[in-house]
Amino acid sequence: MVLREIAEFSSRGDTHRTILDGLKFRKHSAQEIDAILKAWTDNTPLPGVRNSPNHMHLKVGTWRTQVHIHSFRQSLQNPDQHINHFAQNYAAGHMLILDGPSRIGLTAEQNRGDLKDPQSTFARLLTDDSRRQSLRDILFDAFGLYLGMDISEGASIHLRYGNTAPPNERSVEDPTLEWMRNALPVNQWSDGMKAFTGMLLLLRAGDPKIMIIDEPEAFLHPTLAYKLGREIAQTASQGDKQVFVSTHSSQFLMGAIQSGAKVNVVRLTYQQGSATARMLSNDDIRVMMQEPLLRSANALSGVFYEGVVVTEADADRAFYQELNERLLAEESGRGAPNTLFLNANGKDSVNKIVGPLRALGIPVAAILDIDALNPETNFPVLLDAISYPKPHNSIKLERTGVWSDLISDDKKPKSDGGIALLNGAAKEKAENLFDRLDQYGLFVLRGGEVEHWLPGLSVPRSKRWLRNIFEALGNDPKALNYVHPGDDDVWAFVDRVAAWIKNKARRGIPL
Repeated sequence: MVLREIAEFSSRGDTHRTILDGLKFRKHSAQEIDAILKAWTDNTPLPGVRNSPNHMHLKVGTWRTQVHIHSFRQSLQNPDQHINHFAQNYAAGHMLILDGPSRIGLTAEQNRGDLKDPQSTFARLLTDDSRRQSLRDILFDAFGLYLGMDISEGASIHLRYGNTAPPNERSVEDPTLEWMRNALPVNQWSDGMKAFTGMLLLLRAGDPKIMIIDEPEAFLHPTLAYKLGREIAQTASQGDKQVFVSTHSSQFLMGAIQSGAKVNVVRLTYQQGSATARMLSNDDIRVMMQEPLLRSANALSGVFYEGVVVTEADADRAFYQELNERLLAEESGRGAPNTLFLNANGKDSVNKIVGPLRALGIPVAAILDIDALNPETNFPVLLDAISYPKPHNSIKLERTGVWSDLISDDKKPKSDGGIALLNGAAKEKAENLFDRLDQYGLFVLRGGEVEHWLPGLSVPRSKRWLRNIFEALGNDPKALNYVHPGDDDVWAFVDRVAAWIKNKARRGIPL
């Protein structure tokens, strides 16, 4: 919907909008306007349109219009104050819209026309050897095949893919004809291949200033989605272009980001009547991508989920993810649906994933062993990551006091039962601290560590704990030894994490 509103605003002006507040366009200098009028002037009048004083005919590709010269200049000099005229007489001629159905048809044959004045996309590409070779190199990298443009059939241009580079496509000599006979027409390849080819061909052969692309990853293998994201972003960066893309593909997003082009990510959500819009700026993204942990954990995939859970280690992640899947399978409203489970490299790096994703409005819960309270852990950065209200002096003192109680008399809270080691006021103080952290999505294990969940299963608590616990849990829901969710222990804990993720009034998401 927001892409449609951008397209309507850019082509028609100030129309009715539901999501989009508005667009602002760059002002043009007098010299730029002179150059535009010189390049666009078309002395061939529009059919049925008579020449009017102080007007001129403009043409960009197949787009033609007649404009009042003074009004045209005003609209380009100050587009925001003359938005309707600017959109209808300038921006509309620079816009490219690619939705799902149109992408498949981009590779259909096109009329060759007059190659001295090429009008169609194919004709412009056929007469531009450098652009055609650049596109061919990209497509060969993607498919291992060579694109060729066939002019041997009537007055049309057809696309073909062959195993070798085509001879001179602008001729009908014998080697060219032989290559065309052996190459397969593009319509005999997959929809993904046709969509990928068509989008890049249109972007490379044309010169759109505003490109609007809806779900470009449709029909594409993840590897191709990554390459398409990279190529679209790079093409956009080569000139005065703006690209608006809606996507649900983390591969496409990573390709765009790693292209080196300037990319802003806007995360739109709409759930139960509540809408949000959060932006992760290009500068913020670059900071994230400089962090190897975030790249290796594929943390940006979190933008496509309703919630994220971050654990200290991969074994923890696998365990909690499996339990959540079993809760969801019960179809009783338990568990966290559409939730991504990620792991950091130890508790001191959890904040590097939690903080940036929460800045996008994503409910990211962190699960840590009880030694997160240890003074050796960088507790302040965790508090910053979960947006715990400042100043932190009070909760830091509470954390120090609880940890001191836990380790008194040489007790080992992580391996010997967590707050079960405490009694009376000391235990109440610890519970109060954990309750407050839970409210902000920082779930510290009161029982010590992940290995101590499900004590009723006879599982050795060793380095092979994950393999042992998975074997004990069983893998066939119909088998007698399969462990279904209960109402206590770790099942109640995962429910508590899920409740925080699903709670729209949750604390810890920055405004």
